[in-house]
Amino acid sequence: MRTFPSLLLPVLLLLTACGGGKETVSVKEPEWPKYRYVASAELTQDYIASRDGTLRVLRPDGWQKTSDPENAPSILLWLVREDYSASLSFTPMQMDPALYTTLKKERIDAVARVSLSLKERNAEDSVSVVQPVELFKVGDRISAAYEYRVGAAQPVIRVVVFDTGSRFMECTLYPASVEVTPAENRRLFEVQQTVLASLVTR
Repeated sequence: MRTFPSLLLPVLLLLTACGGGKETVSVKEPEWPKYRYVASAELTQDYIASRDGTLRVLRPDGWQKTSDPENAPSILLWLVREDYSASLSFTPMQMDPALYTTLKKERIDAVARVSLSLKERNAEDSVSVVQPVELFKVGDRISAAYEYRVGAAQPVIRVVVFDTGSRFMECTLYPASVEVTPAENRRLFEVQQTVLASLVTR
């Protein structure tokens, strides 16, 4: 019987081990840095839906749903704190389908800059940008946000812009009190962040 030289045996074993199919390479998504607003506010188990049924969020504890179709027809979903010291609203950005398709090719922060420029143009008083447009990830959704003041007002307004898959939406946290401490403003933004983490779209 013919036998292989002893030096060939390790080589044959190595070729057998390496020849089993193509090598797979896993691509790891880049990790997002920890965001300064934590989604840690207390939510109820009560899902509330927008007027057109395309958005659903969990209601924050101490907040209630409201609406004013006559004076604010563009707001699809509107929450107010029970003491009326703050509100949280979801409003679609008005644009034709062609513009949406064009902007969809850009990053969402470019859309947020358009949103901010519209606020600056349409405000009745001067707009002071407190936080320029920034990207962040909440859940599986990449969003962009900015913060601003109007005139000499102390409260800071935060707008989060995101894509539902069929249109761009603004989620606005508006402190209604004349005087709001930075700590309270931050707590309100974390309520907003928590609500966004519970968002379901269709």
